[in-house]
Amino acid sequence: MAALDSPLVRVERGSLQPKIIGLYHLLFKESAKPPESDGFWVEFFILKANSSALSVILTEFSAEDLLQMQSIARAVFMRGVRSLSDSNPTIVANALDTLTILIREVLAKQFTSSEVITVLVGLDRVDREFTEFVDALERIMRTGSIDLRIAALRATLSTVCCSYRTSLINFFIQRDLFAVLVQIIYDNATTSHTFEAFVLLGVLSNYDKLEAYNPYQTRLADFVDESVMQKIVVAVGKTCKEAREDYIAIADDAADGFSLESMISSYSEFAKRAKTALLQQDPQMTANNAFASLPPLSATILLATSNFVHANKYFSQVLIETKTVAQEETPFGSYISLSSYLLQHQHRSERHASYARISMLVHRILVEDSITMQKLVSIECRSSMRLCRQRQPCLPYVKGERFLVEGILDALIGAVRHNMKKALDVPMYILAIGTIHRIISQLKRLRVRLKYHWSELWKSIFSFLRFVTGSSKHLHGIQDMPVLIDDTIRVLVLAFSAGESFLSGAADYDDLFYKLIETGELLSKLSRAYDMARENSSVGTLISISEHYNNLIKERSMFSSGHLSSEHVSDIIKTGYDTLSISAQQGIDYWDRYRESDERVFLKRVGWAAVMDAQELLGRGLLPHVVPSTRVATNGNGRYAEKDV
Repeated sequence: MAALDSPLVRVERGSLQPKIIGLYHLLFKESAKPPESDGFWVEFFILKANSSALSVILTEFSAEDLLQMQSIARAVFMRGVRSLSDSNPTIVANALDTLTILIREVLAKQFTSSEVITVLVGLDRVDREFTEFVDALERIMRTGSIDLRIAALRATLSTVCCSYRTSLINFFIQRDLFAVLVQIIYDNATTSHTFEAFVLLGVLSNYDKLEAYNPYQTRLADFVDESVMQKIVVAVGKTCKEAREDYIAIADDAADGFSLESMISSYSEFAKRAKTALLQQDPQMTANNAFASLPPLSATILLATSNFVHANKYFSQVLIETKTVAQEETPFGSYISLSSYLLQHQHRSERHASYARISMLVHRILVEDSITMQKLVSIECRSSMRLCRQRQPCLPYVKGERFLVEGILDALIGAVRHNMKKALDVPMYILAIGTIHRIISQLKRLRVRLKYHWSELWKSIFSFLRFVTGSSKHLHGIQDMPVLIDDTIRVLVLAFSAGESFLSGAADYDDLFYKLIETGELLSKLSRAYDMARENSSVGTLISISEHYNNLIKERSMFSSGHLSSEHVSDIIKTGYDTLSISAQQGIDYWDRYRESDERVFLKRVGWAAVMDAQELLGRGLLPHVVPSTRVATNGNGRYAEKDV
């Protein structure tokens, strides 16, 4: 008689898996045909969708495989779209998840637009089926439960991002989802998902906007609801602040004063780094690799911010004015802060450079407008700002609240100082120097004397001119290099000719002349290196000023023994004003206003980068949230009021 197994002995019975996974494997077989039974599809969508398992199954198929299995994919898509109208919220939620993964994986293949349509619905049914799909998404976002509204929002964002380079996105452009996205931002129940709604709005408004009519651009331009704008601004500020923390986590650049606690902390950190150095030979390389992976994916919100700022002047004002009651750093202060980190590290990757430049475009747009520029120098809009100090030389640390324009200038100085290399990013430098020129021009027109460390700005500009002079062999043939040099010289000429109108006092003006005298023959060498005509040119004006003071110094040296001290040079500068004649150059404070068409190629590139980042954020489940109870203080028309956002 055979011995029976003891009931106490453990018997391996194989691993159990959710039934829906079994249905996935049953359905997605190369030889399978789509089930016609309604019962199968009811069971398919009533079971909780397993997004990761479905994604793995679909990823294993090649583009050719999916073309052969198009009848299965079509059945899943069309049955899923029908299920979006079901009265059972569980079926609707599972259908949203299933459709999101199906569309994402199909569009991830190397398909043309027509092949995508063939796989999902068929060329003869695409208009009806996809219109029904988009209509269902809009209806759920508008009238569904909170969970379903958010699920539909994410499904829409994923589908739009995945279809960005196909004709399918036109269904979302034609449907005009602006109102329902604004409703999600406005409603207290869903306002914590402002990030997703605003990013989706940014992606839609950016699509093909320079080649064809985009209704979202018109809706952005006409929008006037301040309460919704404030919620968007709070989301932008929070996202920027969190993105900045990723930089600080790699290298803490805090500039707090000395204390016992800070000394102990520094010693502990030193010990930790010493231990790490023993285990890892090149910590600097590790830090560089970590910086190269930044900014975080949430930086995709910068594209939407840029679109809204360009389209709507009122939003620009709300962006600057909005203050959170609980924080010293305003949302726009956080934006400037992140911009300073982006600009100092922009050389690390093309993606980094794209986000740095899009942040700088916002600064340019804001300073070009006289109304927003006045707010940038307004006492009511001041903010504390943690600006990047991760690369030497650092700017002086300023504690407490500052004018917003000071933070912008600091960020621009960081861009000028820390990106000098033989493969010079000329468009970035043209934008940085041009924005500095616009700021000074506006300060001159507004007659605002700014107490600012101007010496650091002149030091950076002269250092940049020294670099381009020394590297002329490598830079001479680069496109738009003459434009960059001319723009840089124009900044200095404007400062010399109109310094009394924006510099805080005589000491700042004297320092500007001192910096010029220190350069010696630099400007003459620059003129020769780049074949710049001295007559009737900006560089000729600077050379004339330099020669004027060099002659005075030579005359003084003849009557004094030894080397002239800095005090003697300062006296010469002051006395030399009487005999100095700076020829007024007409239009030295003139600049062309920003036009998107001038940035066509760049905007397409950064638009695609933002779409890819939004798509990856969804795939990783890393979407940030804004706390609904955030309170803001507004100062419209000089009055402050507190309100819930």
